[in-house]
Amino acid sequence: MNMNKKLNRKIIAIVLASVFTLAIIFTAFGVSQILKRKKNVPQGLHAMAQNYGTIKLDCNYNENNHTLGVNQTTQYINRNRQTLYEVKFHLYANAFQEKAEYPAVAPSEIERAYPNGFNPGFAKVTTPHILLGGSDNTVITIPFKQGIKPGEKVNIDLEYTIHLANVKHRLGYTDNAVNLGNFYAIPIVYENGWQIYPYSYNGDPFYNELYNFDVTIDAPSGYYIAASGSKVAANHYQGEMLRDFAMVLSRDFKTLSRNVGNTTVTYYYLNDEIPDVSLYTACNALAYFSNTFIDYPYDNLAVVQTDFLQGGMEYGALVYIGLDITDQLQYQTVIVHEIAHQWWYGLVGNNQTKTAWIDEGLAEYSTAVFFETHPQYGKTLASIAADNQTSIRMFESIMDQYQVKYTREMYNDLIGYKMPTEYVINTYARGMLLFYAITEKIGYENLNATLAKFAAKNCFGFATKNDLIQTLEDNLGYDLVNFINNYLAGRQDTVL
Repeated sequence: MNMNKKLNRKIIAIVLASVFTLAIIFTAFGVSQILKRKKNVPQGLHAMAQNYGTIKLDCNYNENNHTLGVNQTTQYINRNRQTLYEVKFHLYANAFQEKAEYPAVAPSEIERAYPNGFNPGFAKVTTPHILLGGSDNTVITIPFKQGIKPGEKVNIDLEYTIHLANVKHRLGYTDNAVNLGNFYAIPIVYENGWQIYPYSYNGDPFYNELYNFDVTIDAPSGYYIAASGSKVAANHYQGEMLRDFAMVLSRDFKTLSRNVGNTTVTYYYLNDEIPDVSLYTACNALAYFSNTFIDYPYDNLAVVQTDFLQGGMEYGALVYIGLDITDQLQYQTVIVHEIAHQWWYGLVGNNQTKTAWIDEGLAEYSTAVFFETHPQYGKTLASIAADNQTSIRMFESIMDQYQVKYTREMYNDLIGYKMPTEYVINTYARGMLLFYAITEKIGYENLNATLAKFAAKNCFGFATKNDLIQTLEDNLGYDLVNFINNYLAGRQDTVL
């Protein structure tokens, strides 16, 4: 980047900082007012947590060889009606190995993901008497001769070492940070059989039940640690009823914090010329979604700027924000989108491998209504819908020009999409427009009120397409089954 471009970027950043900061000054009072009006609060989180299993992780990070040693004890509860004679876990670290059948990075993104050249990652499991299999050895099977009866709890011990790839992804290290997302062995959902899915570079190939977490990490001195949950001692973190647990380590983190109601929002950043704006955006988003849908029940939220090639990523009480995003408004948009996922995926879960349009479509819609109600950012619900429509037309025009087949169907499994762009168009853009089409009939305020009921009903559980349609129909007075099914099938010109 030449000196003139650097100077121009600095001037733009200063102007944006001034505009956003003035807007924040005028709206900061509104944030505190929003949080005084509690609604749909999940009561008794700690008491509810006693009915869920606990994943205990004792981790040791070696920065010389970039390995993470993990001793894991999982309290597993058989919530099924039949006795189980095995328990299965996903261990996604092996998706980063060389020549993976289902690699973590798309071929088109390898150069961006591996700026220092391809570098593999993998996991070595040292626990005896277990079976390692599945696609790319991402499935661990632990047999139980006596079986686990319905309602019975068992402790399962695992020991493994993760060799981190030098990659800008959920799991890996760079010169700036160590990303520890999806690093541990996570129990696979049992639902008419084990719900085993391969990793996918399209979207988020996860279907996670809630667990409590107790995590310690031994890291070299000088590292700052951003983590899901609450810090209870040095390098010791706990979180209750989280969809998953993640950490990011860096020697270069700077931090800013602010309380939003009972939640401390902490922004960990590496290179942000307007960090106050980013923190306030996060706080505004948390306040708005709490007031609009259902209150955020956790004590902490970590917003973490790190090396990540896909813009942003959501975890339980922690989100990644990509360091490479240079456009300030886009950066604020990613913050809002990832925080929206604390509701759509975090509190209200779904099978992200089969119904990605639910959490991504709702997160995109929620982001759009956030901007509609916060005019200081200069974006509206209608303008975002128009941008998505333009993106779809451009994508289809390019595909048609080069005679590349594509689909408008939104209910594909992640691996059913041929390329990341096709996945994004069908889950993010079309997903947002599905909900926007409903607002054109009934207004976004009515849809928001209905989504608040949907969130309250499905909080801490899983929601399906039918759950969503039923709630919408019960509260909006429209027959939405045919409309939504046609929309998902690729007939987006369907009229409500």
